[in-house]
Amino acid sequence: MGDALQEERYVKTRNLVLSLAAASLALGAGNLAADADQPYHVSGQFGSVNLDNDRDTRTNDVWWSVGFGRFFGNNFSLDLEYDQFSGTFRGTQAAAPGATYDQWKLSNTGLMGRYYFGQSKVRPYLAVGVGSQKHRSVLDEGRAISASFGLGLAGQLTKHFSARAQALYRTDWDDNSQFQQQRYNDLILSVGLNFDFGGKDAPPPPPPAAPVAPPPPPPNPDLDGDGVLNERDKCPNTRPGAVVDLDGCEVEAVIELEGIHFDFDKATLKPEAMVVLNEAAALLSKHDRVVVEVAGHTDSRGSESYNQGLSERRANAVKNYLTSKGVKASRLSARGYGESRPVASNDTDAGRAENRRVEMIILDR
Repeated sequence: MGDALQEERYVKTRNLVLSLAAASLALGAGNLAADADQPYHVSGQFGSVNLDNDRDTRTNDVWWSVGFGRFFGNNFSLDLEYDQFSGTFRGTQAAAPGATYDQWKLSNTGLMGRYYFGQSKVRPYLAVGVGSQKHRSVLDEGRAISASFGLGLAGQLTKHFSARAQALYRTDWDDNSQFQQQRYNDLILSVGLNFDFGGKDAPPPPPPAAPVAPPPPPPNPDLDGDGVLNERDKCPNTRPGAVVDLDGCEVEAVIELEGIHFDFDKATLKPEAMVVLNEAAALLSKHDRVVVEVAGHTDSRGSESYNQGLSERRANAVKNYLTSKGVKASRLSARGYGESRPVASNDTDAGRAENRRVEMIILDR
């Protein structure tokens, strides 16, 4: 009758552990997306046990444990663990070498849940477990339901290894004991090492985005109205309406008035000059859209400032003569260039005579 009752309780304990294991797997299937970076682990622990005095045993060996578990999310893990402890009864000695009647052993198989606090590499945790604990000696052998409660500290050592220190208080209900004791309370102190695996490596960071070229600035306005953008305009103050080249500078069509020369330090037109100017006036009257600048020049004798004034007087003399011949003054302007634009050497009399001249520059057609 006693053996049948023991067997029935063992079957109930086994079914309870298996049911809890099945429930944990079902829970894990729905929480894969929230697992830690390395969700699975195998563990090994060793330590010592402060046994219940009523067991009437003395320490003879270390307590050790192995397990397999996984994280569900970042803060909760569930482990299937097996642990074992061996000892001997107090006050007994083996009668002969190899005798085993004084030896005594505890082994426990169960599920242990741990809840970790925080997200740092070193985290405290609470542990709660349930299992089936087997006790065996020459006097007694059986199984009982066990419950474990404790706390610990876990720390991540490397990507795949973590450490654990734990204090566990365990109760088991052994109502098959020959000593009529039905409940025992033990304290287990242990340290351990986990091998963590199964996670996916974090995807590499995306490559830096290619720099986006800023949009080109809007074209600079054409401030002087000559049709050439300011960024290319080498002559930004061109007269409105003037004919310009690709650099924005006026195209100067120069009409040399051969025979328009002056005596030294004079701005008086010579008779032969008037003949040439009469022809120029007739040409300007025929092309009434042409705008002309009358440019006066000097040789290099005398000061620069004096020559500048002299060139202006010579230019105005020609302008006044042309207006007297019917050319509208609005189509004419006079400008002196002094000695700055020689066409011949100023080292000879002949060259200096050529430089004392007046030209017409066509500004617009």
